[in-house]
Amino acid sequence: MLKHDRRTLSYKVFTMATGKSIKQIIIQGVVCCLILLWVYAATAKILEFDQFKVQLSQVDFLKPLAEVLVWFIPLVEYSLAGLLLVSKTRRLALMGSAVLMSVFTIYIGGMISFSPDLPCSCGGIINDLSWQQHLLFNIVFTALAITGVYYHSSTNPPHL
Repeated sequence: MLKHDRRTLSYKVFTMATGKSIKQIIIQGVVCCLILLWVYAATAKILEFDQFKVQLSQVDFLKPLAEVLVWFIPLVEYSLAGLLLVSKTRRLALMGSAVLMSVFTIYIGGMISFSPDLPCSCGGIINDLSWQQHLLFNIVFTALAITGVYYHSSTNPPHL
């Protein structure tokens, strides 16, 4: 019983000293990581626009959509970063981040299975990762986004 009381007391002291709960700090960390990811990824795609466009059009099932996706993907990434900055849209942005990271992770899994010789169209230093490293990177960020959704939902119930 004494061990539990010490843990509860140290948590209360930490919460009083910082003004934030552990969950709130985790949410802030996840949000910061995702903002950095989305801004970096979108900017890298824009800076290497022609290369990004060529690489997207090399994927057979993306070829018909490449002209749209080359603009749409960075726009969505910047939008998610912006939505993460605003507390009223953070839940939506965390869910959108979890969905988009899941889609990207499934895409990477498919690339590993069916087209491991094609270059990655992610841009920046992420482009230098192997497909397997990229898959692990995506899994970690998908888990981060899902963790953010979970903790945000548990500390900020939806308004009815």
